[in-house]
Formats: sequence, C-alpha cells, structure tokens
Amino acid sequence: MIYQVDGKTIVLVLEQGEDIVEAVTDIAREQGGKFGTVSGIGACASAELNFYNLNTKTYEKKTIHEPLELISLLGNISHIDDTPFAHLHATFGTDQYETLSGHLSKAIVSATAEIVITMTNLDINRKHNDSIGLNLLNL
Repeated sequence: MIYQVDGKTIVLVLEQGEDIVEAVTDIAREQGGKFGTVSGIGACASAELNFYNLNTKTYEKKTIHEPLELISLLGNISHIDDTPFAHLHATFGTDQYETLSGHLSKAIVSATAEIVITMTNLDINRKHNDSIGLNLLNL
C-alpha cells in the first residue's frame, strides 16, 4: 500500500494481493479519520459481494474467483464502538462485459486499485438498529 495525504484527502494505491476493504480500514485507523467518503477503480483477482436480505436480516454472500475490472468503488468510513468501519459497495465488470455489484466485504487486487478517501471533521458512529438488523449511521 502506497499513499499520499493532502489535508483531508488521501490517495491510496494498492498493489497485487492486497485486500481493498482491509486497506481502507487500516488507512482510516492510521490517519485517525472519523468520517469520510471513499471512491475508487482498479482490477481484482477475486471479490466477495453481499446482498442484505431484510426478511432474514442476514447477508447473502457471493464469492467470485475470476479476473474483474473494478468499475466503481463507493462508500464511507465511520466508526462502530471507536473502531473504523469501511462501508463499501462495488461494481465489477467481467471479461464478458457483464457486471456484478453489491456490498463489498473483500476484494483482492490483481493489478492495482486507485482509491481516494476524503475525510471530514464529522465524528459519526454507527448504532445497531434491531428492527432492520444493521449498524446504521447515528446522526
């Protein structure tokens, strides 16, 4: 992982074998950021996407083991009990020009990932919502 910081903007470049979710969480912890937005592009060897089933209150997981173009990485960084939490969604393209998307829990870089994180002065935590079953932003 290589990165540069300019004020509240962090530009992060990941290399082969690095996990995007882990790297974004680590950089948020290292930089002491409380709330920010995340965007990025790149290429991955595999990814783990999730779809939240509101009826069962569980994530349905799909693991993809094939070359993927990271078309769009979007999300935010907040905290759960003072621990950085990266809430990321991603859209991937296959070599057949099909797309796959969902809540991102893991993505292993195959070539590179170029990620921009913009931190703010806000201190926003997440709080568990029992009726929905998720940790939601607590404003």
